[in-house]
Amino acid sequence: MPGNLPKRQGRRPITIRGPIHVQCTDNGDDRRLRGIIEKVMAWPHVEADPLPIGSKNFLSLQLAGDAPVRDHSVFISGREFGKVLFGSPTIYLALPLEWAHWAIVRGWAEPHFSSSFGVMPPGVMVVYTPRDAYETAVCRSLFWVSHNFSLSDSEKNSPQLGFARV
Repeated sequence: MPGNLPKRQGRRPITIRGPIHVQCTDNGDDRRLRGIIEKVMAWPHVEADPLPIGSKNFLSLQLAGDAPVRDHSVFISGREFGKVLFGSPTIYLALPLEWAHWAIVRGWAEPHFSSSFGVMPPGVMVVYTPRDAYETAVCRSLFWVSHNFSLSDSEKNSPQLGFARV
């Protein structure tokens, strides 16, 4: 449930807001983010490709072409539900509006700059990169929400979202 999303501890990271909206501070260990991406790429119907504009430092996460989708308007673009920038570690996820709301209120995310101009759907968020094992688990859960939100109801998996502090 989105209302169960825990409060993120500490201050929000500094971001540069613009067409390329990036997180500038408090990025945590790059290995945590790469570990999340390895797990996400193993999920059903997920394809990952470097974006042509960003080479290997910019990864696009999409639903495979054979996966039935819920609604094409929920994607960042095409069938893309997430992006990750590794050079200046930043996570972009398309979340359901209720989850996006709680991610903002609880300190996990901020709306992507381009969504305020209608260039991206309103649920596209810059999700702050994890600083520790607990935040890694929460971020992985947000990726799961984004992934499941994109799938048609017949393909959805039961989410394993546990937010208890370890």
